[in-house]
Amino acid sequence: MAEPQTPPGAISVPLPLPRAPVTERQLEVIEPPFDVYNPLSEACVPRTIGGVAIGYIGGIGMGLVMGMISADPGLQHVAVGREAPQAPMWDQMRVSWRQTGKRSVAMGKNLAVLSGVFSGSECVIEKWRGKHDVMNQVLSGCFAGAAISAKSGPLMMCGGCAGFAAFSVAAEAIMGPH
Repeated sequence: MAEPQTPPGAISVPLPLPRAPVTERQLEVIEPPFDVYNPLSEACVPRTIGGVAIGYIGGIGMGLVMGMISADPGLQHVAVGREAPQAPMWDQMRVSWRQTGKRSVAMGKNLAVLSGVFSGSECVIEKWRGKHDVMNQVLSGCFAGAAISAKSGPLMMCGGCAGFAAFSVAAEAIMGPH
């Protein structure tokens, strides 16, 4: 079988199946100009609402997974050398499902608050500083960590600030700038 001829100015891409030649013009990535304003991605309120929604959905998913892993119908008590009789299977399943549901809703609320505080503070800090760099994630991570651990006292707020700021820097380094 003969190789297909490529027209002049085209780049031949070696593929397992014969394909149409790709020109250099088709390989170019077209980037929008920087003066394009998208109100859903630039305004702070929609970004915060999106962060809350995604955090809640992710928290519910995490809660379901963690609830299924640690679904425990209750500790078996040993009384006078004999095991206590077990509850019927459907009762155990009902109790486990209720515990899993409560855990998933609680984790959803916690992650919604965390992601809402993080995304909202990141947007406000970015608008205030007028820059889009890693320092925005550090400051918003610090703010979110301190806000989440505010009920535990000032020492825990400092720890939460440092922990979430470090996590934000690590996530930015792994995922790259957005």
